[in-house]
Amino acid sequence: MATITRGFRADRHKISRQGGASSAAPVYVNLTDKAFLRLHHGYGMPVVTQTLTVLGRRPSDEQLNAMYALLKSGPLTRRVHRSAVPFARARWVHADTALPLYVAPDPIDEADALTWANEQGQYRLDPDGGYGWRLSAVPTHSGGMVVCLTKSHAVADGHAGLLAEAGLVDPELATSGGLDARVGMLDELADGAHRGITVARQAFTEMRRAARDPRHRAAVRAALFSHTPEPAPDPQGWREQSAVVTFDAAQWKSAAERDGGTPNTLYLALTADLLRRCPLIDNIPPVLTPAVRVLREHDQQDANSFTRVPVVVQREWLDSHDLTSLRAVSKAAFEAVATVGSGVLSQPRQMPPELLDVLPDGVVHRLLETVPITVGMCSNMGVLDSYIAPQLGHFEPSLHMKRAVVQGLDAPRTTRQPVALATWLSESGGQIHWALESFKPEMAHTAAELADHAKKVARSWGLHPLHIYTGDTTI
Repeated sequence: MATITRGFRADRHKISRQGGASSAAPVYVNLTDKAFLRLHHGYGMPVVTQTLTVLGRRPSDEQLNAMYALLKSGPLTRRVHRSAVPFARARWVHADTALPLYVAPDPIDEADALTWANEQGQYRLDPDGGYGWRLSAVPTHSGGMVVCLTKSHAVADGHAGLLAEAGLVDPELATSGGLDARVGMLDELADGAHRGITVARQAFTEMRRAARDPRHRAAVRAALFSHTPEPAPDPQGWREQSAVVTFDAAQWKSAAERDGGTPNTLYLALTADLLRRCPLIDNIPPVLTPAVRVLREHDQQDANSFTRVPVVVQREWLDSHDLTSLRAVSKAAFEAVATVGSGVLSQPRQMPPELLDVLPDGVVHRLLETVPITVGMCSNMGVLDSYIAPQLGHFEPSLHMKRAVVQGLDAPRTTRQPVALATWLSESGGQIHWALESFKPEMAHTAAELADHAKKVARSWGLHPLHIYTGDTTI
């Protein structure tokens, strides 16, 4: 994310000043939440975010259970409440249940941490029903442990995940916030009436648009009346491939300054340089889509508060290590950021948001347009040291980072999404962790191939990896 979070002191002051969570405003399901929820309903592939920690020593079961209890009392434990009032907005409310803590009985080698995390990433979640996250752990043969917190993206993007994990550091922050807000029947009736009028107006506007635009009319008609099946899965073929490359943070920042950029600019440059190794890019400039967090207000408790901006990276900038030009272009893109929920996944064909919100999932899914270019995705999670749970921080963490994976991604399904390379950047313990996911076989057929490409790119920029994790995916 281009922006991360406020400090613990400010959050604690907010909770005290508001007199508890119940005084906060309701947390309504926004269009981006709905887009990620739709993936869990069979329309696309669910996306989950992960916080992965590799420990040199093993915490006790009591400490893991304490960590689980704090997470369960916080904002991750939410479900969707859909009103019986027509057109009233769905909202997030606190859930009474959660998936249990899972500790694998058999140890693994530390080198297999990412492969094990990929397996956890394929566990099916149900964010609608309150089962949107899962805490799991596995001991290592060396006497340590790997701990993985997996969350549906519908429940928490990177920022919301950090706020939830802040409750592990300061239990006062393990609050459900606006999830406990009281919404009466009169409020829902008023909301439904207001939204019903808005939906009617937007439907009329769409009818006029369809009358003027034959292509839009054809797309809407196809979405309403066609039922194109999802591609058949390929159980024996290619799967998403993963790598995490770790660097000395001081070396990373020095290299960025040397070439006229910031640590984030260097991150964009390395990702673009790696992306252009994909033959789907050919000779065109690599296009990145960095995530930018958008805040409405200081007490925002949304599950997803980000949007993405396109950044076109010229090849000559990469060849000459010109971070100055890339920094200027990315800064201009961030300043022109659109609102949350305005992307192609959340708002297909830029149709009116209230109208989209009441259409069936299948219709919205069929309205999605195929993006004609191949892109790379970037999410800078910032410095995570303040967010590592004491239950983990006291046990010699050698890796603490964030990333996301796609559930069930195989070769037939890659053609329907434009991302070839998805990346995340985290800093913890004086190290930079560059997490990489190959979302297309053309980017990397194996995790070892992805790691090898990343190592060569890093060395060409004067960076020397300290450690490389690789992971295959089994569905």
